[in-house]
Amino acid sequence: PSKTRFWDEKQSIYYTPFTSTLDHIMMSTSVNNQPGAAKGALQHKNDGNAHFAGCRFVQATTSYTDGMLLTVARGEDDLQAVLLSNRSSCYYEMGDYEKSADDARACAALLMEIEGRKLAKAHEAGDAKASFALPPLYWKNMWRLARALHFGNNSQPEEIHFVLNGLEKEEEHNTFSSKASTMRENLMYYQKISIDDTHRFEPSPIRASFQDPYYEYYNFGHDDSESLLVHQEIESQSIHLKDLSDEELSSLAFLFGGVGDARHVMATLLDAHHQFLSLPSSQQEKFKLHLTLNDISAQLLAKDLLVLVLAYEMGRLAGDFEEALSESEPFFLGTVIMYVTLGYAMPSTVYRKLVECIKLFFTESSRDEFLKTFPWLQLSTRTWEGILPKMSAWIDPEGSYSPKLPSVERKLSSLNPSDHSMDGTMGDLAMMGASGEVMEGMQRKFAEAKEERKQQRLQMMEMIKTTELSPQMTNMAKAKLGESASEEEMRDYIAEIMSSVSDDDISNPRAIAEMYLTPFEKLFYQMTHALIPPAVTPVETLNQELALLNEKPISSETEATEAISQYKPTLLKTWVVNPVQIDPFYSSFVNGYVEPDDTNHLIDFPSMFLNESTKSCMISPPPSLRNCQDHEKVRKSNSLAKNVIRYYWNVGKALNDLSGKVLMEIALGSIVALGANREERKHDALPTNYHRISLSNIPDYTGMLSVFCTVAPLLAAKSSSITPSLRSNCLLNTGIWKSYDDYVFSTASLGYQEAGAIFRLRIADKEAHVWNSFTTWELADTAAEGLAMTHEKLRRWIHSLYLNIILPPDRDANSQLREERASSVDLFLLTLSICVRELGFPAHVVSSVLDELLANDTITTKATLSNDSPASIATREKSTKKKYNISAFQSELANQTAIFMQNNMLGLRTLATGSLPAASASRYELKLKGISPKWAVNWDIRYGGRASSVALGFMLKVHIGTRYGISSGASDGNANPMMMMMSRAGRGGLPD
Repeated sequence: PSKTRFWDEKQSIYYTPFTSTLDHIMMSTSVNNQPGAAKGALQHKNDGNAHFAGCRFVQATTSYTDGMLLTVARGEDDLQAVLLSNRSSCYYEMGDYEKSADDARACAALLMEIEGRKLAKAHEAGDAKASFALPPLYWKNMWRLARALHFGNNSQPEEIHFVLNGLEKEEEHNTFSSKASTMRENLMYYQKISIDDTHRFEPSPIRASFQDPYYEYYNFGHDDSESLLVHQEIESQSIHLKDLSDEELSSLAFLFGGVGDARHVMATLLDAHHQFLSLPSSQQEKFKLHLTLNDISAQLLAKDLLVLVLAYEMGRLAGDFEEALSESEPFFLGTVIMYVTLGYAMPSTVYRKLVECIKLFFTESSRDEFLKTFPWLQLSTRTWEGILPKMSAWIDPEGSYSPKLPSVERKLSSLNPSDHSMDGTMGDLAMMGASGEVMEGMQRKFAEAKEERKQQRLQMMEMIKTTELSPQMTNMAKAKLGESASEEEMRDYIAEIMSSVSDDDISNPRAIAEMYLTPFEKLFYQMTHALIPPAVTPVETLNQELALLNEKPISSETEATEAISQYKPTLLKTWVVNPVQIDPFYSSFVNGYVEPDDTNHLIDFPSMFLNESTKSCMISPPPSLRNCQDHEKVRKSNSLAKNVIRYYWNVGKALNDLSGKVLMEIALGSIVALGANREERKHDALPTNYHRISLSNIPDYTGMLSVFCTVAPLLAAKSSSITPSLRSNCLLNTGIWKSYDDYVFSTASLGYQEAGAIFRLRIADKEAHVWNSFTTWELADTAAEGLAMTHEKLRRWIHSLYLNIILPPDRDANSQLREERASSVDLFLLTLSICVRELGFPAHVVSSVLDELLANDTITTKATLSNDSPASIATREKSTKKKYNISAFQSELANQTAIFMQNNMLGLRTLATGSLPAASASRYELKLKGISPKWAVNWDIRYGGRASSVALGFMLKVHIGTRYGISSGASDGNANPMMMMMSRAGRGGLPD
């Protein structure tokens, strides 16, 4: 009887001798050593049941285990089988499907053992009619085994089919036959879709409408350049090369997403070079740094690559900055960089040099030849092929731009350089549709900052009155006031200078820029909106082109004004529009629109690139006006042109000195796609773990959920000296997000603390910023810092994620910004996969919510939408349930789910395969013509296997919302006007 098997030996692959299985499960623990030995096994069972009912599964498993140990010691086999089955269910709810299956197998073996002994005893008693009959618990346990195998690793698929066979054949004796049949149908569906191995799919976590580049990228950035090696406020987020271990020093990797004009890359490079030079030779030999420059714009990366190559050549040709100013070739390269990065028009001589450089280094070179010439660069064939057409267009604008580039006069007249003062910022916010509440809040912040600066100046002036003047201060004051100046006069003068410097450093970009501008340079820019190189250059052809401007000595503003006025017609006639600033494929340009621009490079470049932190890392920094004896002379000769050349020579010098130590990877494409393609990067020997990740404005477009799911997993593990971190800023906030909680909640459906806990992150800053400033996320210390979620809270969160995708919240009033909340159905499914594969949420719970969304026309939930005030998971339980009609989006969800499953990307198994396409799902395309934002003439949006119905919903709301009374997508119940409109659209009833 002890060897009785319900199935034959060949098929009974999972029934092992009971004692060895039990030893494995109990781990040979003695009952006498258990703290709960005084309790009876039945009491432990009851305790476990109470814990299970309260979803306290860890405590329940402990109670069941304590009870099982007692049953072993006392031979209570029937109760032991119940406890095994109950613990199997506990492990299942916890998502530990392997242990759940182990307990279910052991329970089945024990029940068969018990029934075998009963049968043997009956035969010994002379009952010839006795037969082998398994109890209902056996079949319940077999179902528990089947579901554990279904959602677990299922490394032996024949086992689950065998279990399902038994459940289906014993239909008379159990209630699980229909469930087994449904599960078998699902298994057959998985088998069917996995036969065809031709599908290749990359999910699109952001909407396809975001593929159109934004104009601001082609002009100038918005923030001060910062090195990723240094954090001004959090010392633990600063990396000091001298303190790193050899392993850390040899494997540093930084990722710049939305790299823009690469200002943060160059600041990081200068900092790394500065620290490198102070390292002992032993550490210098170990040092390796990988910098990944990523952007979705090929135009931007082409410009960055061009600038880096020209800067490298400058550093190679000129041993010091003075040589870069005096020698023709390095000076000419620096001048090209200045016009490429800051100018909207350039002298024809400079443009011809630009064409020469592009042909030499790029268009007349193969990728392999290019990488051989510049071994410190790395770029894929795809990136090279994406960049090359842009550069080809720059050297042949007549044949590449349609419509043609605007005239120099039209382009320069579209510029309206501002000083970017506080008043200008407030005006920008008002134009972008910021609410009155937001405007009042910003005005209050500006007033507080102004008062703080006033107090700082007063404190500084008081300090000067009592501080002994240094020899440098004395000499500076006497140079200005004369040798007979009294000490009181000198103190007053120094206090005035230091007060001015304080104001410059904190808030006054215009005052900072004055340090780096000649009066003539400033006047020329005001009158023409163009940049001018130094009056005398080592490039003879450039001198000839500017001869009319420089032919007479200028000693007054009147003479300067006259010279510029005489030269301006020549400028408009002979200069060339800078093609590098105009993407030939940008929609506004294609539609013939020259957009206005208020960028003021005379202010922005010095204030954002030449900040104190960056200057401290330069080998040859600009001359300081502090403690300067000849203040006025330096101010008059310290031109913007010289300092642009100075800055990029320093960058080039760093690239040359760090050759073989620094590798720059140029990566074209979406940052979320880069994060999702970790296996491909690993195959190409590219970093998949970064110590620093910087996302400049990206979450404004993609939302933080895509960052949590695809980018944050790229963070390296913590080490003794480095806490890896990801920093991002929120720039395009026009009042939609009142707080950082609102900002994160808009896509993640969680407050930032909850989201961080779930995704194993935390904010390192004292305060999370929703206005422009970067917020730093770092890895949490342990997984224990994660947020515990009950199954019901998990369901509610998934409901909220889905509803916040299909029911668009209120948009920004300015149509130019379009969709700030960019989540797609792809991202929803990707999030579910990450929840299971990487975050450890039970697959069956996640799957059951997906089943619900696939199989039902409506859902009733307490889920909170983005239009509601963000609430923590704990307080959301008091919210009332609402009913939502989701039928219009089911085909979208079903198709995307099938595509994910076909490509083995879902990470879980849905039981609702009956709702999925019967045939293999495929990519599809939705073309919409004639539905356009206010600022565009035509808009043709294409979606390939993406969030088509959702994107259509956005367009319907934006463009025909007023006409048909469509308001927020978060309206109550089935009366939701957005849902009604979507339903009509889905059934062919789209209004004209």
